[in-house]
Amino acid sequence: LGLLTLAGLTPERFAIEYHEITDLRNLNELPVHFDLVALSTFTAQFYEACDVADFYRSRGIPVVMGGITVSALAEQAGQYCTSVVIGEGEPLWPEVLGDFERGALKPRYVQTPPGQFDLRDAPMPRFDLLDPAKYNRITVQTSRGCPHRCEFCASSILLTPRYKVKPVGKILAEIHAIKRIWPRPFIEFADDNSFVNREHSKRLLRALMPEKLRWFTEADVR
Repeated sequence: LGLLTLAGLTPERFAIEYHEITDLRNLNELPVHFDLVALSTFTAQFYEACDVADFYRSRGIPVVMGGITVSALAEQAGQYCTSVVIGEGEPLWPEVLGDFERGALKPRYVQTPPGQFDLRDAPMPRFDLLDPAKYNRITVQTSRGCPHRCEFCASSILLTPRYKVKPVGKILAEIHAIKRIWPRPFIEFADDNSFVNREHSKRLLRALMPEKLRWFTEADVR
């Protein structure tokens, strides 16, 4: 979802391809016709992502890495890529693209102060880049952050100290965009803690009722 969101922020003058690393089999079969590569990864795949970044960088193709894991391990990730994005990607991506076009990518792009991106300004993710036949679910984010500070949690509280919600209208627009490629989708609401804001959650659930949507999410025990 992070890369699809950045794709939604990318001007039309850029040609975009989206690839799942599992579809590319091994390093020797990675496509190399790109001018710029953006990588996001789960923690469990961090070392594989670093191998991919190193592969492209060794061929003179600049690589930008970001996301929760990379933000937490920026020093380590920076050894394998051209640039590291630390924090929320939306406010930093236009700067990254501008520097890329000027041939002046910086080693680090840091959101300052952290967590200030307003989900009311969230772009439409490029769900059209997906082949829905490859997925058992597609993710939609309805909120970001969490008002709790549980010591075991490694979610986007690392990206934003501020809990925030996405307007219901924007969420419905994303669901409708997904339905254009998958008429009866299965949705994961990829929130850190759904239903913390009960009023927002009630508005969302009421709006979802006519959609006849299959979905799941994660919430705390309350």
